[in-house]
Amino acid sequence: MKTVIVFRTGALGTWREKYNGIAAYAKSADWALHPVDARSVQPDFKHLIEFWKPDGIIVDASGSPQKFRKDPFGKLPVVMMNPESEIKGRLRSSVMSDSHAITKFAAAELLQTNPSSIIYVEWFDPTISWSAVKREATEGIARMHGIPFSVVTPAKNDSSDTAHLEEAIAKALAKAPRPCGVFAVTDLIGAIAVSAANRAGMAVPDEVSVVSVDDDPEICESCSPTLTSVRPDFHQLGFAAGKLLDEAMSNDACSPRCVVVPPLGIVRRASTLKTRVFDRKVNEALETIRLRACEGLTPRDVAAPFGLSMRMAEIRFKAATGKTIGETIIDQRLSAACNYLRDGRISIFAIANFCGWKSDLAFRKAFKSRFGASPREWQKAQRKA
Repeated sequence: MKTVIVFRTGALGTWREKYNGIAAYAKSADWALHPVDARSVQPDFKHLIEFWKPDGIIVDASGSPQKFRKDPFGKLPVVMMNPESEIKGRLRSSVMSDSHAITKFAAAELLQTNPSSIIYVEWFDPTISWSAVKREATEGIARMHGIPFSVVTPAKNDSSDTAHLEEAIAKALAKAPRPCGVFAVTDLIGAIAVSAANRAGMAVPDEVSVVSVDDDPEICESCSPTLTSVRPDFHQLGFAAGKLLDEAMSNDACSPRCVVVPPLGIVRRASTLKTRVFDRKVNEALETIRLRACEGLTPRDVAAPFGLSMRMAEIRFKAATGKTIGETIIDQRLSAACNYLRDGRISIFAIANFCGWKSDLAFRKAFKSRFGASPREWQKAQRKA
């Protein structure tokens, strides 16, 4: 049995999925994994290597890349997850989340809100590549559409004093033409942006729409309103890291490779769900659909809190959203189904069940009606794209 050390530097929500991906590969390869939390301490690399005698190492370098810049691992096979350029340039294999694809998802969501300006809010260390790449890509998209663009760069100590960053975002929002679209580099930054808009008295999403990255439910669902977020494929990131390490451990002569992992998609929540007419009941109904559409929710369940007849509730809902309650439920179920299909780990039958259809036949029919292809055909096309 081979032994692998896995160094963690990222946030807990994203780390769980990365580690689950690594663990899934480790199980198939019969490895023993030893995770080391390197967020708040500088690991004693020499002692760890002497103690565990690892055959290989996986490093999640996204949170504290400076800890690994001296490359303390010698000739051991190492795979880096989301490394910085000076680490990436070494003879090490790496896996990267596709920052350009993530930005395209975020920008497309913001553009649907018809913004008069776009603000990008960087990470606490704006030199981090995954923050810098998203900033440049967002600026390019804004320029292409002729939309005024600005950047909020956190001050040096903002990571320990987020109130200062919130004030900076509020000032930027006050200057920006509205409606304004905000792309925050992570969910943590996105939550601060939502809070800044709320404190400044700006309605979210009608005056300010916010999109972030990572889809950490503990953050996104606790925002008010809830936070729309691009969902990277962290599980696949971890699994690909395991596969690359296996190659490196099995063949000393293999050339280092870089694998880029595209995101799963976007999880749309209330921070971007603009309605034609502001209606609190409709907004509550949209949140109910987002959270419970896959639980067998029916249009009557959604209409009940309106305190109106089914017909009048439908009229009120469609006037605000442009769609019926039933169409919106199906949209949410199909969105969830597409995420499962991109993930590729469960069967069509299970997806139908998880997403609220009574049979896989009903699911296949609804899917083909919407996309013009069967779920399996759509899945194969996504993998080739």
